[in-house]
Amino acid sequence: MLEILQAITGVFVVVYDGQHALKFTLGRAGPVVGPGVHWKWPIVQKFKVRETKHTTLDLEPQVIQLRDDLVYEVDCKVLYQIVNLRKAVIEIDDLVTGLKNRVVLAVQKVVGSRTRTTIRDTQAMIDAIVAELAPVQDQWGVRILQLGFSNISPTTTTLEITQLELLSREKQSLYARFRAAGLSEETAVALVSGAVVAVHPPEPAATLARERREEQALRAELAQGEAQAREKVDEPAGKAPEDTASPSS
Repeated sequence: MLEILQAITGVFVVVYDGQHALKFTLGRAGPVVGPGVHWKWPIVQKFKVRETKHTTLDLEPQVIQLRDDLVYEVDCKVLYQIVNLRKAVIEIDDLVTGLKNRVVLAVQKVVGSRTRTTIRDTQAMIDAIVAELAPVQDQWGVRILQLGFSNISPTTTTLEITQLELLSREKQSLYARFRAAGLSEETAVALVSGAVVAVHPPEPAATLARERREEQALRAELAQGEAQAREKVDEPAGKAPEDTASPSS
C-alpha cells in the first residue's frame, strides 16, 4: 500500500530494514537516512535506496589457464556489505556489476598464477584475492565479508593429461625396478610397454633336434606297446580237445 501511495504522490519515500538511502537535493548528495518514511519535495529532492545488509554475490563459473598451461574450472562466491553508502552510490554507477567484474579479474589473476600443486592451497588464493580487492573496497565503500570457492576442478582434457603423466611416472618407476633386478634394457622396455618377450635365451638347434627325436621314439614305443596289448586281448582263451574214440559198431 505504501509503495502505491509513494508512486502516486511522490512526496515521501519508504526505506525498509536492511536498507539505507542517500538523499539528494537539487542533484547534490546530502545525508544518509535509515529505515522509515522520509518526506521529500517532488522534483527538488530524491532518494537512492540501497541494500546495506549482508549480500551474496554469485559469479559465473570461469575457465582459467594455470601457469603450467593446465585448465581449471573455478566457481567463486562473495559475501559483501555496503559500509559507506555515499561512496557506493556516487563512486560507481552500478555497484553489483562493477563488483562482479573486479572479483572476476582478481580471481583470474590469482588463480592463473598458480600451478597444479599450488592451486591446492585455497586459503592462500582467497587471501591474495581479498588483497587484490582492497583498493576497490576503500574506493566503493564496500567490505568483503567472506570469499570462497565452491568448485575448483580440472577440465576433462586437463584430467586426461594428468592421468597420462601419472602413468608415465609409473612406467618409469617399473623400468628402474626391472633394470635394478638385472634385466637388459630391451627386456625392461618390452615388459613396461606390455610386449611378450623371452626372458631366457633360446636353446640351440641341436638340442631341439635331439629332444624332437627322443619324443618321436617315445611315441613309437608307446604305439608298439598298445598294439601288443590289443593282440593279447583278441587271442582266444583255448580250444576244446577233440574226441578220438571211434563210434560204436
